Amino acid sequence: GGYDPKPDKVFGVAFRTKPESSTGVPHILEHSVLCGSRKYPSRDPFAHLLKGSLQTFLNAMTYPDRTVYPVASRNRADFRNLMDVYLDAVFHPRAVEEEGWWVLRQEGWRYDVIDDEDDGGRALATNGTKQRNLAGNSDRADFEFKGVVYSEMKGAYSNPEDLLERSTQSLLFPDNSYHYDSGGDPAIIPTLTREEFVAFYKKYYHPTNARLFVAGDESDVYHALSVADRYMSPMGYNPQSRKDSVIHYQQRTFKQPVRERKPFAAAASEEGEDDGTTEGHMLCVTWLLNTQPLTPLMELTWIVLDNLLLGKPSSPLTKALEDSNLGEETIGGGLDDELLQSTFAIGMKGVKKREDVAVLEDLIMDTLHKLDSDGFSEDEIASSMNTIEFQLREGGGGLRGMEIFLSALAKWNYDISPKDALVYEDALKLLKEEIDKTGSNTFQQLIHDSLLGNNHRVVMELFPSTTLEADQVQDAMIQITRAKSKMSDSEYQHIIDEAIKLKILQETEETPEIIATNPALSISDIDPTPIEYPIHADENAFKSGINVVSHEVASSGIAYVDLGLDVSMIPYEDAILLPSLISLLNEAGTSDMSAADFRNYVGKSTGGVYATLEIMSVKPTGWDDDIKVHPGVNMLTMLFIKGKCTIEKISDLFPVFTKILTDINLDDSQDILRNALKSHLSSKKSSVASRGHSFANRRIRGRYSVMNFVEEKIYGVSSLESYAAVLESVESDWGQFVLRLKNLREAILNGSRNGMVLNLTGDRTVLDAIMVEAGDFLVNSLPWDLGHPAPPTPDFRSVDHPWIASAEKEMIQSNPVRDEGIVVSTQVAYVAEGGRLYDVGDPVSASVSVVSHYLTTGYMWDVIRAKNGAYGAYSQFSSHDGIATLFTYRDPNTPEDTLDAFHGAASTILEDAKSSLIRDDNAAITTSIIGTIGGLDGSALSANDAGWVSLVRYLRGESALSRQRWRKEMLETSVDDFVDYAKRLKSWKTPSIAIVASQSALNDMEREMSMFKVQ
Repeated sequence: GGYDPKPDKVFGVAFRTKPESSTGVPHILEHSVLCGSRKYPSRDPFAHLLKGSLQTFLNAMTYPDRTVYPVASRNRADFRNLMDVYLDAVFHPRAVEEEGWWVLRQEGWRYDVIDDEDDGGRALATNGTKQRNLAGNSDRADFEFKGVVYSEMKGAYSNPEDLLERSTQSLLFPDNSYHYDSGGDPAIIPTLTREEFVAFYKKYYHPTNARLFVAGDESDVYHALSVADRYMSPMGYNPQSRKDSVIHYQQRTFKQPVRERKPFAAAASEEGEDDGTTEGHMLCVTWLLNTQPLTPLMELTWIVLDNLLLGKPSSPLTKALEDSNLGEETIGGGLDDELLQSTFAIGMKGVKKREDVAVLEDLIMDTLHKLDSDGFSEDEIASSMNTIEFQLREGGGGLRGMEIFLSALAKWNYDISPKDALVYEDALKLLKEEIDKTGSNTFQQLIHDSLLGNNHRVVMELFPSTTLEADQVQDAMIQITRAKSKMSDSEYQHIIDEAIKLKILQETEETPEIIATNPALSISDIDPTPIEYPIHADENAFKSGINVVSHEVASSGIAYVDLGLDVSMIPYEDAILLPSLISLLNEAGTSDMSAADFRNYVGKSTGGVYATLEIMSVKPTGWDDDIKVHPGVNMLTMLFIKGKCTIEKISDLFPVFTKILTDINLDDSQDILRNALKSHLSSKKSSVASRGHSFANRRIRGRYSVMNFVEEKIYGVSSLESYAAVLESVESDWGQFVLRLKNLREAILNGSRNGMVLNLTGDRTVLDAIMVEAGDFLVNSLPWDLGHPAPPTPDFRSVDHPWIASAEKEMIQSNPVRDEGIVVSTQVAYVAEGGRLYDVGDPVSASVSVVSHYLTTGYMWDVIRAKNGAYGAYSQFSSHDGIATLFTYRDPNTPEDTLDAFHGAASTILEDAKSSLIRDDNAAITTSIIGTIGGLDGSALSANDAGWVSLVRYLRGESALSRQRWRKEMLETSVDDFVDYAKRLKSWKTPSIAIVASQSALNDMEREMSMFKVQ
């Protein structure tokens, strides 16, 4: 009914960029072309678009052999602006002109002068240099490497899995351009010269070497073509640029597999064990699969084989590795098919003993030999085929056009028809015929020829080193000292002068005339009403006591079904077991089917069914239309079973739900749970080191609100301790543990039916078909506890959730308001600070999110990213809890310097409120409002997501009126709102910090902090 998802319009341009070194020049150019162009001469048109456009996608990506510039928006005027800025950026960037000398320094790499605090700090850089240099070399200032890409790649290289992948690729492709890292190796980035940078641009950024894509309605396409033509025609046709960029095939040349051992940086353990660290080794085996284009049939066969081998925890290769107990988690990810040549990689991390590395390699080969001789069962094949076919038919989420563009490039980049990457029907038909004729044989043949019989593979072992981190810092210092000693006085002086010029440039505000060249929307371009999704609620449907919520949206004949059950009756101390129960609901077998058999049955008859835990805050009763800070005691805790299937399989879907809820064989699942917990612990540890900002942010928010505390305990960094404790009890007393899980399940199933909800999403025909089955399921398949009916589930909008009282006590012990360091092994830091801006019950205006957006895209971007070289810097405010946080991502600065930068935020807003914010009829405020609304509306949702978002709004008790009010307030944001926010920020109530960094970076801080070691 009448729901218009307003699809995203997508535009993209891609160049085939062939690296000839690991200086990262393709990657640095990708950043640099977006720093000003002929028509848009401001320093950062890209940042301006982030500030104030309705973009639903705005980014650029460097692949090993292409650089891609895609944008998307649902608004026509905005879409045209984005497209124009991107075309001007790639064809007329200032970075390669004389006047854009500074871009390479800011975005790529530079020597930064380390200020000596005792010498009057920054003054030295501007005034004291001349006299100081006359004393000769020994007295030269200290330098360090800085630059946005340099920091980004330092972060990437401190992630062991990333390092393993990059090192492997380099060895697997000794003879073609994949040998080099297009992203840049931090040790090599500082050898990139300005001449090479400009030459690379001139060589590859030509229309003949470009591929353009547009998705939208007829007028969008027509407009895009005419604008692109205006840019491209004057540049003529240059076949040489396409010839120069051809990627050649790496032939299979290895007589024997190539073996390599490399260190990765690991934190030293306190216990002083023999090897000095608790980290394990990593091993990965990677094969080169093809040396000529794969046919669509062959490509699809590989995709299905990949799913057969690794698609589920019960798949034979995954299961063999995880059951072996040799390591903690499988890595490698199987098939990678987005480049000219596909690869297949599999291995494990967390291998405790060095001698087990060889055992693991043997196990991988033995498992493949076994599969080569035994093949796969009909059920395994049917399950994988259905899973892949379902994924192909369903397509991605809302950004359909983006997905089509990026997928097409996997062929189009090599001058193969983009259709080959998108149209799968013929290949699917051929593969089905092939399987009907020869069964499993087609897959066995691939294992035999391309894996077992293929020596062109790399066996890469990474071993933990507790000294590597210090060595790398040392190496960079030596690199700088050497370079400095070779500099003549005038070269040295040139660097000093350039550093000063760059600082001045970065600190000089751009003139209103320059700012006015950035394209801008006006408030009238914005839809004044928020996006609402269709929803229909049947209370006590079919007299089952359960509410059924449905959403009629276009879903290509696919049904989406979510069943939610309240879990608030579980005692708080058992809440930490819920993730374990959920893992078994997702991975274990049933009373009459093994795990592998049951999961194949699910794969064969549905598009996937899985269980998940959802914790959401709800609005206190009577607050429906108001926006006030929640007390943090009203929340829902629910177990959801989420499933999807095609319309003809609906009668199979509900029986799967019933089995998952009532018939999972918990007794025999010790190994499954052990593997799941180990692998979960292992991946969470890596996440803390690679996505530390989100953990630090969560940790701070958990100090000021009980509900946040509960979420942090289950999902945050502190869950590492609870998972380790759970793993301990799984291994020491399974009988006792499984009893607790059974009690949990029974309590949930016996919960009151008014705490359950069934959510249905799909086309009208789909909904009609589900209704028939749903009634039977709700009335007959969910257990009724006739003996003693369950007490009704409380209305959590009017009473505290039962976990709150215990959680409040625990919170004071385990996450009080204090400063904290979280120790990991990394060369960058993630620095966060936060606190309460609004008290419980305070009304909050939507203008607050506009100011927070202004901070992220203004001050935080300009100072912490562009000037100080962190890869990301963010301001976040939530109206639910009244808490504001500032945090950085892959930050190369000392944490104290970043905290100082945070402390300048409020004063900057107050200064802007007297100047830049009120210029030109408050243009800067309008820009921020538009950017904030863009973030609020986001891209078009897939059917599944639309149904889910709509359900969450319903469960939370958020009214359409409150959403309308929120949007109206946002559109009316004024300079007074900026001043008010800044004043609150200045008088933050008991703020506190959380920093994810290496032990040495935290030790250098010399401040009272409690330490949390991630081990």
